[in-house]
Amino acid sequence: MNSKLVPVPKGINLYLQYTDKPFPEAETILFLHGYPDTHKTWDKQIDFFKKNYRVAVTDLRGAGLSSAPMDSSGYRIESILSDFDSIIEELVGKEEKIHLVGHDWGSVLFWSYLSYPERQRKVKSFSAVACPHPSLFFKNTFGKLASFQPQKIWEGINQMKKSYYILFFQIPMLPEFLWQTFTEEIWKFVMQNSGLSENDKMHFLTRDEVVAATVNNINLYRQALQHGVQELPKSPLSLPVALFIPEDDAMISPEVYEDSETVASKLRVFRVQANHWVHRERPDWFNQNLFEFIRNTSAI
Repeated sequence: MNSKLVPVPKGINLYLQYTDKPFPEAETILFLHGYPDTHKTWDKQIDFFKKNYRVAVTDLRGAGLSSAPMDSSGYRIESILSDFDSIIEELVGKEEKIHLVGHDWGSVLFWSYLSYPERQRKVKSFSAVACPHPSLFFKNTFGKLASFQPQKIWEGINQMKKSYYILFFQIPMLPEFLWQTFTEEIWKFVMQNSGLSENDKMHFLTRDEVVAATVNNINLYRQALQHGVQELPKSPLSLPVALFIPEDDAMISPEVYEDSETVASKLRVFRVQANHWVHRERPDWFNQNLFEFIRNTSAI
């Protein structure tokens, strides 16, 4: 694997890791991690896809080996989307298209990136893993509470219970203090509820690795609630979109994905009995389905 730091405005450097092209005409896939996570979450995908594609992984600003903004305003969506412009241009230039794969917050941010037509033109396909469109998430959570339908209200309440941490993260300084003070204890709790096997590498992250994956990017949640998320598109995305839904997700209920066909006209949905880190818990299933989806879009 090759690696480099990609400079972006205000002194921030983004960590980028990538393979060489296995053959000259090979296309490029950019994988983006979620929270709490770093680029290392994709190791099972790198080994699988590097035979047929140029594979790239990056750390969000403030996470992993990327540098962090000086204050929380540096995590605003506009700045992060600009980061993607820099990363994509670094990988494929201005003319070639790229395949995007995001997990959790990585999906939230790629959904937002594709809200802009000029950015859609840079993308060959998008695969969202364990994450609906962010506006659908809010619509299918809080909107259901006002539906006057008992089943829908219960679904909204159930998702709110799973999303308690989003509100907790709005408290200044306290979440950071807890992560830094009780790092090992909190991480053990997260992993016990992750669905990952006991020998998965994520169980054995060092204290510094956990801090790098958790503390700074709490600001993503703050910016999302304080400044809102991307609105639903006025017309569905026209590029191929895959949605990977883990049915046993401890963080996102399957019902929150309702109406996803309204945001993507060329939508493929893949469902599986797995938890939030489906790409690590069920790597063979995930890799094979993602490979077939991307291969089919490459023929378009």
